[in-house]
Amino acid sequence: MKKALMLLVVLGIGALALQGCGLSGNYPTDPVLNELVKFGSDKYNLTADAQRVMDYKIAYLKHYPGSKIFVVGHTDITASDKYNLDLGRHRAEEIQRYLVNNGINPKRIELMTEGERRPVAPGASKAANEQNRRAEFYIIGVNTSN
Repeated sequence: MKKALMLLVVLGIGALALQGCGLSGNYPTDPVLNELVKFGSDKYNLTADAQRVMDYKIAYLKHYPGSKIFVVGHTDITASDKYNLDLGRHRAEEIQRYLVNNGINPKRIELMTEGERRPVAPGASKAANEQNRRAEFYIIGVNTSN
């Protein structure tokens, strides 16, 4: 029997969110799966490290073919709000291209940009900017069988 299990899980902190709702035993909590994709300053191309992170996410999505993801592109605060929203969108779209080019159905991927609006590190220091140039991943739907 199939049933839809809707999850809203930040892969960056997925293990913590799942522990709070009692599902952590049913969901992979490997640290690599939880990794964010990082970007260079004013860049949206995927580095070799970012591709390694994405390859692990692709393996997860292929293992759980009923899952859908939500990709959110983020930036640091070094440009205008409009520019950063565009850059965040480009980052999310680049991730979508990589997923689709590696066999993931585009219907399983939703995109959003936050630009600089939701920093994980406050301030404008070099370290804060590096942390804020990222993409986050949310599982938004998983079909499971009983």
